[in-house]
Amino acid sequence: MKRFVPLLLALLVVSACARVDNSNQKRFGSDSNYFIALQEAEKGKEEDAIRLFSLARKKGTPLIAKRSAESLTQIGSVTERVQAACYLAEHYDDEASLATACRELYSHDEFIKIIALTDGISLESAKNEIVKLRLLSLAQKKDSRFLGEVYTWFVTRPISGEHIETYPVYLSFLSDNNKKIQEESEKFQKNLNKRSLLESQLAPGESHTEKEAQIVPDGGFEPIFDALQEAENPEKTIIDYRVAIFHRSYKLTFSQIDKIFKIYENRGEEIDAQLLSDIGKATLYGTNDYFSSARTFDRLAKTLSREKAYFAHFYAARLYDKAGRYPRQTVSRFQSALESTDDALQFDNCLWYLLNFQLRTSTDDIISTLTEYGSRIHNPDYFDDFFESLSILLLSSHRWQDFFKVWKKTDSNFSEYTAGKYAYISGRLIEEGLAQSDDDLKTRQTVEAFTKVLNNGSSLYYKVCALERLNVTDPALVESYLFNKNTKDDRTTDTGASRLLQGYAAFGFPQRLYAEWIANRSNLSVSDAIEASTFLSRCAETRRDNSYNVQSLRIAARAFENTHGEIPRTLAELNFPRFYKTIIENAAQEFDLPAYLVYALVRSESFFDATVTSKAGANGLTQLMEGTADDEARKLKIATDEGYDIFDPEANVRMGTHYLASLISRTEDNNKLLALYAYNAGLTNVRNWGTRFRRDWASTGKRAHKPVGISMDLFLESLPFAETREYGRKVISAAALYAYLYDGKSPSETVREIMY
Repeated sequence: MKRFVPLLLALLVVSACARVDNSNQKRFGSDSNYFIALQEAEKGKEEDAIRLFSLARKKGTPLIAKRSAESLTQIGSVTERVQAACYLAEHYDDEASLATACRELYSHDEFIKIIALTDGISLESAKNEIVKLRLLSLAQKKDSRFLGEVYTWFVTRPISGEHIETYPVYLSFLSDNNKKIQEESEKFQKNLNKRSLLESQLAPGESHTEKEAQIVPDGGFEPIFDALQEAENPEKTIIDYRVAIFHRSYKLTFSQIDKIFKIYENRGEEIDAQLLSDIGKATLYGTNDYFSSARTFDRLAKTLSREKAYFAHFYAARLYDKAGRYPRQTVSRFQSALESTDDALQFDNCLWYLLNFQLRTSTDDIISTLTEYGSRIHNPDYFDDFFESLSILLLSSHRWQDFFKVWKKTDSNFSEYTAGKYAYISGRLIEEGLAQSDDDLKTRQTVEAFTKVLNNGSSLYYKVCALERLNVTDPALVESYLFNKNTKDDRTTDTGASRLLQGYAAFGFPQRLYAEWIANRSNLSVSDAIEASTFLSRCAETRRDNSYNVQSLRIAARAFENTHGEIPRTLAELNFPRFYKTIIENAAQEFDLPAYLVYALVRSESFFDATVTSKAGANGLTQLMEGTADDEARKLKIATDEGYDIFDPEANVRMGTHYLASLISRTEDNNKLLALYAYNAGLTNVRNWGTRFRRDWASTGKRAHKPVGISMDLFLESLPFAETREYGRKVISAAALYAYLYDGKSPSETVREIMY
C-alpha cells in the first residue's frame, strides 16, 4: 500500500488557511487573476474585481475562465451583468451556464434576450428551469409560441415544480390579462430570488430540495379544482388534468378519464404516455372498484402500441393487487408489462413492484421471478431495499436454503452491496449448518463465499466480518482486501478542476473548495480528494471552524466509497479521522472503553458535527436526546445553576460515553453490540428481541450461541428495525477501521471484541 503525501499537499498543509504571498501569482499565471479578483470582491473593490475577472475570462485555463464568466454575472451595473450573462450563454455550450445566464437576465427583465438564447432548446429534454424561464419570457412578450410550447412541455414530461410555477402564468395568458400575468410573474420572481439565495449557499450539482421545501410560495401556485374545463379547449383540459394529478386530486381526475380519452379520440391520436401514467394513478387512488378498473385496463392494453401498453398492463397489475383476491392476474399483468417495455427505468420499476408483491405471497415465486428476470436488472442499486426486505423475510422464517438459492442460483444482477451481503450471510448459513450447497463441501463453500465478499466492492462491514471468519490477520493481506476494489481508476477527463481547487487553497478560499469538489468529483483524482480533505481539516484547526472538519470528512467518505483500484491509506485515515482527539480519548479512558469504539460511535452518530440535531431531536456529537442528557448531566455533575450546554463537545462526549458504558453493564454478558443497539433503539427493545430470538432459536434444535441464541452477526441481520441494522453495520465497520489504522489491531480481533 502506498503511503504518500503529494508535494502540493505538503505545500497546502504548510500554508493552512492563510493567504500566501505573491509567489502564487507566478505559480498560477493568468489564472491568478480569478483568485485575486475574488479577494478584491470580498473587499468591496468592484472595479478591480471586474477588471481581473475579465482578464481571467479571457486568458485563464478553461474552467477558471468559466468561473470568471459566471462571477461577472453577479457583479457590477445592470448593463454589465446583462452583458456578462449573454457572454456566458453564448460561449459555454452547457445547460448549467444557460440556466445561470437566463436566471440573471430574467431578474433584469431581459425577456427578448432569453427568448433568443433558448430558441434552439428541446422542450422535451432541456432542463426544466431553462424551459420555464423561456416560457415566462414568451408570456411577458405576448409571443404566440407560448401556448404551443407550454402544451408540449406539459404533455411530454413528468410534472415538476417548474411546471406548477408556470401554470398560473399560463392561465393568465389564456385570459389575455396583462396585469394578471405581471402579478403572477412577480410572485414567481420572489420565489426565484429566494431560490437563487439558497443556491448560493449550496454546492453546485447538489440537490436543494430540502431547503426549497422551507419556502412557502406567496400564493397563486396551488390551483383549487372544482371541475375541469369542458373540452372546448382540449389543450387546457389536458394541462389542467396533469396539474390536478400533481396535486393528488385523484377523485376528481378519476371522474374525468373518459373526457381525456375523448379528446384523443376526436383527434384520431393515440393517447400520450404521460397521460396514460396519470390515468393509471388517478384510477389506482380514485376508484372504489379495483377489479372492474383492472379489467378496463386489460381491455385498454389491447388497443395500444407495445410501448404504451406497458402502462395499461402495469396499472392493471396494481389494481388486481389492490382488489386483494387475484394473485395470478397480478403476476400475469406485471409480467406482460415487463415484456412490453425496452425502457430500463420502466422495467426496473415494474420488476420491483412484482417482487415486492411476491414478498406478501410466496418466496418460491420470488426465486422463480429472480431466476427469469434477475439477470436483466438495469440498476442494481434500485433493488437494495427489496433484497434487504427479502433477507429479513427468509431469515426470520427459517428459509435458510432459499436464502442460499437467491445468492447462488438466480443469477441476479446484484449491486456490489447486496452481492457482498448475500455472499456473507450464505457463507454463515452454510457454516452454521443451516444451508448446504449441492456438493456438500461445507468448508470450500464457506471459504468461497467469504472470499467473494473480500474481492468485490462490498461494504466495509461485510469485509471486516469476512476477515474475522477467515481469521485474516496479516497486515499486507488486510490492507489489500480493505483498500483495494480490484478495478481501475475511472477518472478519464482532466477538466482543470484540480487546478481550481489548488487555487482556492493557495489563495485562502476554503469556503469555496467543498462546493467545487462536489461539482467536479467525477473528474477529480484520489490525490485531489486527499489534498482537499487534508486542507479543510487544517482549516478547521486554524480558523476554529468545525464545519470544515465535516466537509473534510464528507469529501474523504465519498472518495473512499467511489474510488476504484487501490485506496491510499492516507484517504482511509481521512475517512476515519480523529477529530476531538483529546476529548474522545479522555472520555474513553475515564469510562474504561476502547477509544476506537467511542470514535466509531461519534462518527456514526453525528459525522463529527458538534452542532447537529436529528429529526428525532437528538443533539451533538453523540446524538443525545434531552431526557438522556439531563440524566447523564446529573450523574456526572455537569449541570450548574445555569444548566449545561448539550452541544458543548466535551460535555456531550462525556455524557454519551458514560451512557454507552452504562448500557454495556446492563446487557447480557456485557455485550458491546447489544449496548450499541440499545443506544440506538432503547434497552427495552433490545431485551425483548433477545428473549424472542432465544426462544425462536431453541425451536431449531441447533447449538445455542451467547447471548441471544442465534449468532450475533445473524442476529443483526434479523433485527426488525432497519435503522438499527444499518447502525450496527456502521459502528462495527468504523470501530474495526479505527482500531486497525491507529492501534494496529486486526479487524478480526475488533469484530470479536464487539460482537462476541
